Amino acid sequence: MKVSIIIPAFNEEKYIGKTLTSIRNLRRDGLDVEVVVVDAHSTDKTAAIAKEFGARIVNEPHLGIGFARQQGILHAGGDIVAFTDADTTVGKDWLMQHVSALQKPNVALTFGMFRVVDGRFPYYHYINYIQPLIYAFLYYFAKVPIASGQNLAFWRKKALSIGGFNDHIEVMEDIDLAVRMTKIGKVVYLPHCTVYSSGRRSHEGWQFFTRATRASILYFFFKKRNLEKFPTYR
Repeated sequence: MKVSIIIPAFNEEKYIGKTLTSIRNLRRDGLDVEVVVVDAHSTDKTAAIAKEFGARIVNEPHLGIGFARQQGILHAGGDIVAFTDADTTVGKDWLMQHVSALQKPNVALTFGMFRVVDGRFPYYHYINYIQPLIYAFLYYFAKVPIASGQNLAFWRKKALSIGGFNDHIEVMEDIDLAVRMTKIGKVVYLPHCTVYSSGRRSHEGWQFFTRATRASILYFFFKKRNLEKFPTYR
């Protein structure tokens, strides 16, 4: 079986080396694994660093995260596609946790949790201590899959059968895909599958929470998917 690990990236020279090192150290158990970096015309050394690790580079315009993730699916050669972010490190068993769960009957998509390794109050404390409880409650009791783009995987053909990621979405493109995937199969939360990201978005302060809350309300209650945009932090 072939698996494609997709990493969207834009000016990530500070972090992507650590991300790719963690991927290089993955347990693979005989899987044919390719790494694809979707580079949104970075102006730094992102692409050069990725090439040093043997990643395949897909150059695309900087048109947002939904667009980048969708291009990753379209360029992937794997039966399974796994996503993480360029400022994120994964554990040795990360890939096999997703692959093992996806091989169970009728499972279409799997997702895990993420935590941050640094950052300011209140972002650091919210992400690491409060968010996991909220996401677990929403999944187990409200049946809402709050999937995170830096820690999810799915069957490529199944995702393409519903159109893949909405490439016009600036926020919650990962959750949107997971919600739509529930129409064609099981979406499974892996509570012990955790990745670790930078806390750079903590610099946004309390505005992060107002943006996230507004985006959630617009999406879940008004079905509006492109009215919020988070600023880029590098």
